[in-house]
Amino acid sequence: MRSDFLAITWLIAFASVAGQPLESLSSSPKEREDAFGEVTAGGLGIDDNNDGLLRPSDNNGGSNDAEDDPYCPLSSDKEDVHVLNVHLVPHTHDDVGWLKTVDQYYYGLNNTIQQAHVSLILDNVLTALLDPHTNHNRTFTYVETKFFSKWYMSLPDPLKQSLKELIAKKQFSFANGGWCMHDEANTHFMGMIDQTTLGHSFLKKELGVVPTVGWQIDPFGHSSTQGGLMTSGVGFDALYFGRIHYVDLEHRQKEAECEGLWSSPIDDNAVFWGLSGSYGGNYGGPEGFCFDALCADEPLVGQPEEILLKRVQKFTHALATQANQTKGRNIMLTMGMDFFYSQAGKNFKNLDLLIEATTHFLTDGSIKATDIFGHRFNKVNIFYSTPERYTKCKYVDAVHAKRDNENAPNDGSKFNPASWKNNAKNGDFFPYADCDHCYWAGYFSSRQSLKRMERSGSSFLHAARQVESMAKLQSSLTADGAGNAEETIAATEDKAQVHSPWTETLASDSAWNNSPLYTLDDAMGVAQHHDSVTGTSKQHVAYDYAKRIAEGMNSASSFVTSALRNLLLGPSSGKLENLSYCHLLNETICDHALLFFFYQEASQDENKMIYAIVYNGLANARSEAVPLPVNSNCIVERLESSMEWATVYSTLIPNTDYTRSTGAAQFTLYFEAIELPPMGAAVFRVRPTHSPFPAVVRSTAELQSRNMQSGHLRTSPNPGYVSQTKGDIVVSNGVLTVTFDGATGVIKTIAEQREGGVSVSLQHEYGFYKAFFHQESPTMTQFEVGDSLKGNGICLPGYTDAEGNEMPWLLGTAQTWQNAGAYILRPTPDQSFHVVPPKVSPSSVVVHESDLVTEVHAQFGEWITQITRLIKSKDYVEVEYVVGPVPIDDGVGKEVVSRYSTTIESGGIFYTDSNGREFMKRKRGDTKVFGYDTPDFNAAELEPIAGNYFPVNTASYIEGQSRSFTVLVDRSQGGASLSDGSLELLIQRRLLHDDARGVGEALNETDIGITPNPPYGNATRLGTGIIVSGTHRLKIGTDGASQARAQMDQFFSQPHIFVASEPKADQIEFRKASLSLLKTSLPKNVMVVTYAALDEGSTFLVRLARQDGMDNSQLRTGEDTETSTVHVDLRDLFPNHEIVSISEKTLSANQDRSEWEKRRFRWNDDTQKGPTEEAWALDQNKHIVVLKPLEIRTFEVHVS
Repeated sequence: MRSDFLAITWLIAFASVAGQPLESLSSSPKEREDAFGEVTAGGLGIDDNNDGLLRPSDNNGGSNDAEDDPYCPLSSDKEDVHVLNVHLVPHTHDDVGWLKTVDQYYYGLNNTIQQAHVSLILDNVLTALLDPHTNHNRTFTYVETKFFSKWYMSLPDPLKQSLKELIAKKQFSFANGGWCMHDEANTHFMGMIDQTTLGHSFLKKELGVVPTVGWQIDPFGHSSTQGGLMTSGVGFDALYFGRIHYVDLEHRQKEAECEGLWSSPIDDNAVFWGLSGSYGGNYGGPEGFCFDALCADEPLVGQPEEILLKRVQKFTHALATQANQTKGRNIMLTMGMDFFYSQAGKNFKNLDLLIEATTHFLTDGSIKATDIFGHRFNKVNIFYSTPERYTKCKYVDAVHAKRDNENAPNDGSKFNPASWKNNAKNGDFFPYADCDHCYWAGYFSSRQSLKRMERSGSSFLHAARQVESMAKLQSSLTADGAGNAEETIAATEDKAQVHSPWTETLASDSAWNNSPLYTLDDAMGVAQHHDSVTGTSKQHVAYDYAKRIAEGMNSASSFVTSALRNLLLGPSSGKLENLSYCHLLNETICDHALLFFFYQEASQDENKMIYAIVYNGLANARSEAVPLPVNSNCIVERLESSMEWATVYSTLIPNTDYTRSTGAAQFTLYFEAIELPPMGAAVFRVRPTHSPFPAVVRSTAELQSRNMQSGHLRTSPNPGYVSQTKGDIVVSNGVLTVTFDGATGVIKTIAEQREGGVSVSLQHEYGFYKAFFHQESPTMTQFEVGDSLKGNGICLPGYTDAEGNEMPWLLGTAQTWQNAGAYILRPTPDQSFHVVPPKVSPSSVVVHESDLVTEVHAQFGEWITQITRLIKSKDYVEVEYVVGPVPIDDGVGKEVVSRYSTTIESGGIFYTDSNGREFMKRKRGDTKVFGYDTPDFNAAELEPIAGNYFPVNTASYIEGQSRSFTVLVDRSQGGASLSDGSLELLIQRRLLHDDARGVGEALNETDIGITPNPPYGNATRLGTGIIVSGTHRLKIGTDGASQARAQMDQFFSQPHIFVASEPKADQIEFRKASLSLLKTSLPKNVMVVTYAALDEGSTFLVRLARQDGMDNSQLRTGEDTETSTVHVDLRDLFPNHEIVSISEKTLSANQDRSEWEKRRFRWNDDTQKGPTEEAWALDQNKHIVVLKPLEIRTFEVHVS
């Protein structure tokens, strides 16, 4: 929750009841709920009778769940449609870092910032659930497995057993079950899958638990990928969330559509979705019924009967309001907020009494149900429940509605669940705004450095898992196989060496996750959290996220370098002991032990030899120009399969060090790496030489600078490679020809060299929007204490009222207070774009020319530089930008933008990817942005810029009838097309004010750090603004989607470089010239998303993804004219081993897919009767995988 968290320090004591107590008035709620008992996932099975009623499957592994539930009987003769079921779902939302770090939250530290103590919450919830004095089967739902796993592993065995018993009785349940609650705008699908798998793996291995519902209650907008791949793909029947655009929310409340079905282009079966927070835009309980220590509502316990009656009357009216905003006869009350239940006994005693008092007053006639609910309901059942149970009851609603609608097809009631199938949600829930001027689009680009670090860490984890698998497979080879027993590779290292001293270690030797990559896996899981990768945490928390990723990278690279060394040299070689991973190539640094630049020094020593191992994590062989920071000229050789060294082409480019990095090398050595093995490595060696620079390397004024206004650029040995015509600079690479303005170094045109190729004119600009702020913006303290606006029904979103509920949008004059901040993108009302013009001076344009890589450098103002790079035979133009420090001398924050303008007639349409999967069609000023027409609402009229910004995770493009222009990004950014033919990306943010969404500080990143938070300091920024570098890749063609897809995986998984140095006189005897997990390259449109060694013997987790597919908009020429299936032979992934067994799993690998397909809830009519011929099954050979467009399939493979 984005709130200020009321500073309540007093505790409400439990006093003896004054007046008549109601704790004994319930007939026996426990008896009524005992029938629910052991409800398990998948209680409904196949519709064998073709009557629309799905009955228990013989192989569902569970009991007759829906039949056994007393409140939601599947049998029609037991149903009473006039009874409203009220599901109370106690829960806590525990951010994995936000205002405090992960450990500060867990241990309850730094409570001067926020009262939050996760381990205490879990301790007290367990005690409250085990309370022998209650008459109720209390329930509790938990989400964040990162916290839960740490707590569970610390429990003594008796308490573990008690918890397991509660889980078996469905009193303690799990929703989502991922390592965190990931963001949906800034996360790549790889990170989403990895963190979900990590959490699900723990729950399955330690507790045998398989979550069945998604729970995304706090992320700030919801993606199509989440609604399909990350819901049905991981075995969820439903997805619940809190935040949608306030206009969409108003509409859905009015039309009773706060729950429904969500269709996905990836899965033929829709899933159920619903809003939490009583459909109020958040995830708390009804107003006036918050009983946590962090709330100010009066408790029920201790109140006389007449007061209880008034409170219950208010409560039942709230129930009626909520029931009239959805369909069916079940509603869910999410009774919890951020870090609730630290005094769980207090919460549960009040909830117990709420259940009893409501039942009593409705039963004895003190409150008449018909007076509250009208003709819809004449009775109310209220009971503790879970999201899983609620989903099953909603499914029963759907099944009965289908049957009743067939019997009475003219029932047009808006409360009829049968209409769900006709109003299924398509697309996504972006944009998200909670008032007219409050678009949550700023976080798409907040903390650009952290976003890049997250993407780099995810890419390295992807490759590291492959190396771990390679080592494990090698260790299984015996003397009569492809290897030798005494050469077995030790695939893992001592856990004490892998784990960092500052991160927690697992509690026992028999830990659930023994992978040497756990520290990185853990860090990347945390990084997906919706306050981490989003950039919406406090500054010291952002530092902690970065530290975790860095430590994870260090520990993982230590293992990977050891494994690579053993695989290539043997375990007893003793050579290349200083092999290390190049973490900082973006700063032209390749370090070891952080400070000792041994190879950069070695690159100047002719008595040293540098060895480079280049790893390709993709499933296809690839050719690249590999960059290596050096301090002198070098000769590069490659180890061939003949075990002979052969010279490869290389070139030296001076490093201009625009990022001002300490320890940066003087040059970047680019060398040609042709056909890097798929999911494998090649070996190179670099010999320093003091010979002159290669003659093919040229730049203006002898590798420094040259006045482009006078003279003529020399022509390369390849005619037309670089020339100057009429003041323009023309660069070609065999695929593209790019024309630059000779005075500024800015691109003017990009053209394909092939006959009939596309040409696109381009105007590239950098500039900024000024961030809106109000001189007299209210502080958090003002609203905590005075809450002055609330008396008029006006409250800033992000601030809680006394009940812990967030106001969903601004009203009245309060709109003038809304600042831009970490969450909110809000330019000043004039919406002006302030261009930072390119410099025109003798030194402003620099060209470094070679046959492999050519760079054109340009400067914009005093704080933006750009390197445009063309690489031999590549079909993209690489634009590297360096921004900062962003000036704030004028006292105004700035939103820095890179804008590309073309002459393409795009008609206001552009496309953005959804988490690196399908492309979403966007339209500027779209009045149908919510999936239905909103003629009275147009975001472009309120916030013309922010209202048209959308998340860009990997790529965005525009296209006309015959041309397309695509921009690929190296991290998540916000993007828009604010005029026809243009694309712009928000590449850096520096703000000076808070946006009142709870973080409580400005997004102002500086290069030295901050002082402590209050009361020990005031979080003052130290130093100047940071410098951020990033890269865009530009592509042209006739179809944007296919152009983007061809490069998305390449950009995500760039070659990983490991270097070492040895005395030149030493002879290094390599056992192998190269490594590869694969027998041969897989089809170009297939990615191996995961290749991971599991703990169970010679067992591996393999995920295969088809990377081309039909997008939401339509099947367009070029994107998917080839829609036929793609086949992959799993034997190609294990070339030296026999496959013993293959088991297909759901996406998070915690259950067999076949079992899930049998018991899943099939919400839409087309598949209501269950699966027939499983198109997803393996073919008759049992090892050929068939992939449909954009499909990801997961397998557990056991080999010998």
